[in-house]
Amino acid sequence: RAQWLWIDQVAEICSTTCSELDGLLEHLSQLDEQRLEVVRKTTALHEQCEQMVQDQEHLSKSAESLAERLDFYDRVADVARMLDQGQAAASDADFGSVLDQLDGSIMFLESHPDFCQAQAYLHQFEHLRNRACLAAQTAVQRSLEKSMAQVEQQLREKAGAGAPDDTRVFYTRFKAAALNHRPLMALLHRRMELHESYGSTLEKLEEFYVDVRLRLIRAPVTGHLQSVLKGDLQGAELEAATRQASSYILDLSKFERECFEAYFELRQPQEALRLLLDTVASIFYKALRPIVIACDSIDSLREMADCLQMDVLGPHQQSATGELVPVMAKVYQLHKDVQERLIFCVENYIREEIKGFQVTDAALDYPASLYDAEPGRDGEAEPASSSASLQKGWFPTMRKTLVILDKIYRVLELTTFQGLAQEAVDLCIASLKAAALQLERRAPPQVDAPGGQALAVLARDVDAQLFLVRHLFALRERVQAFECDLVVSEKYFNFSNVWEALHLKLPDGLLGILKPTMRQSQVDSKRDIEAELQAACEALIALLAAHMTQPLAALNGQIGPFISRDGVDWAQLKAQPFMSAANLRTIVGAFRSNVSERVPFAAAHVRLYLAAGGGAGSAATAAAGDGGTASILFKPVEKKLLEKLLDTWGRLESILHECGISPEELEFLPQSTLQKLVTGSFEKVMLE
Repeated sequence: RAQWLWIDQVAEICSTTCSELDGLLEHLSQLDEQRLEVVRKTTALHEQCEQMVQDQEHLSKSAESLAERLDFYDRVADVARMLDQGQAAASDADFGSVLDQLDGSIMFLESHPDFCQAQAYLHQFEHLRNRACLAAQTAVQRSLEKSMAQVEQQLREKAGAGAPDDTRVFYTRFKAAALNHRPLMALLHRRMELHESYGSTLEKLEEFYVDVRLRLIRAPVTGHLQSVLKGDLQGAELEAATRQASSYILDLSKFERECFEAYFELRQPQEALRLLLDTVASIFYKALRPIVIACDSIDSLREMADCLQMDVLGPHQQSATGELVPVMAKVYQLHKDVQERLIFCVENYIREEIKGFQVTDAALDYPASLYDAEPGRDGEAEPASSSASLQKGWFPTMRKTLVILDKIYRVLELTTFQGLAQEAVDLCIASLKAAALQLERRAPPQVDAPGGQALAVLARDVDAQLFLVRHLFALRERVQAFECDLVVSEKYFNFSNVWEALHLKLPDGLLGILKPTMRQSQVDSKRDIEAELQAACEALIALLAAHMTQPLAALNGQIGPFISRDGVDWAQLKAQPFMSAANLRTIVGAFRSNVSERVPFAAAHVRLYLAAGGGAGSAATAAAGDGGTASILFKPVEKKLLEKLLDTWGRLESILHECGISPEELEFLPQSTLQKLVTGSFEKVMLE
């Protein structure tokens, strides 16, 4: 029983314990539910906090964005205040900040045209930008005017003191002021692509700068050039003045470009700089052009053209590609004007002095005028190789032709020189031929000595031909020295079809009657000289041969008609009176006498004409050994003359053999002996 009581007590304890455990479990379940509720609420709270933080950040960003956008609107007052106070143009940094604000605001409003009052504020900002550009423009213009006033004051002081002109005074003040304005100009240059107002402002400043510079330097530069070019300048004086004026204007142009670069950035194209340099060059051009137009001296114009080409255009060809293009253009234009004036004067010279040359008795005093030009005469007074000595004895038209061609060679363009040279040479040849014809028509002097009148006639005829040969030799050799072809193409209309139409030879189509054909011809002066020289030499050979073989020619004139008859026998020819031994001996003697007398006579004339400055070499060369210039030049003529003599002599010898007449009985010379006689006579006279 006690055990049952203990068991009941234990069971009661266990039951109570179980009840308490159940309560505890229930409390634990409630506690877990509460924990879960707390976790759920905490999570919800965290989520709500995060959303609020995000909302706060979004609102902050929106507020900042609104503040930034509103700042664009608020800049109007700030920029306007700075412009009103004049602080924008005073400092480059402030001006750059103002422009940054203006450009930023304008770009923002242009990209958001739907914002409230965007258009109104956009117009205000554009107005402020224009004000800013105008303020900068005004500041720079005042500075330029101030610099100009200072330079003008210095010029007046120097003029009052009588000090010489100094080019540096034009640039010192401006370059010093440029240090303050160059950053502003660079700022405008960088912003040219942002808006046209910056480019317009910069262009206006450049135009104003150019206007200031031109107002400052125009009068002093013009006065300086006039002082350099004053007076009646001729020859070397005009060349020196042109060189001095060219050097001055080139230096001035370089200084102007450097001063412009001190203010402004270079760009392409830059009309203001081009206008500045072009105007400076125009001052130079206008100062020299009246001198060119008024100048009638070929020497002065030639020297001036050569100076412009060699001293200005040539050395500055590289710089003309960039820096001084406007200046070089004006110099080139002046050079062309000088060439045109030179061409005009040369054409007048050719027309008046060569084509219009009036032949005088003194000009045709040949061969007397050659004695002073002969080598070896007056050698102590003047070197024989000098140009003046070589021109002695030349006909005036040829001397004038070669002198004028020497002057304009390499000064004018090659095509222009060819045209003038061709015209001058053709007129020179025509004048030489006309002079030779007048020499040939002169009355020979009266000579009482036996055979003297025949020699006088021969001398006159030989003088005329050798005059032409001598001058054509010299003209050919000196024209060949010009490294160009004197060929001119001429085009003309041929109306021969109209003449054919009048003879009822109608071409195809009705309008073909009125349609001329274009023809082209070429005139080669060098070839014409060769042809005239060859014709003159042949005429000289024919003349000398005719005079020397006159007895043989008279005999042939009798033999020819006799043997031309039908059925004539050579035996009958021998019986004719003109074939008698006495007559033949007289004719052969007369021929030998002609050869002995007239070959040295002709050789002496040849030596006189061709050795007196008429050949390729100098007179000293002609007087030296080796046969001299005359012998060398006349060798082909001597050869052809000898061929004619031997041919005539050989025909007579053949006739004598046919007739059975012995040449030895008539003292007939063999051809080899005749050749040695003629050649020896020529060489003896030439080497004396």
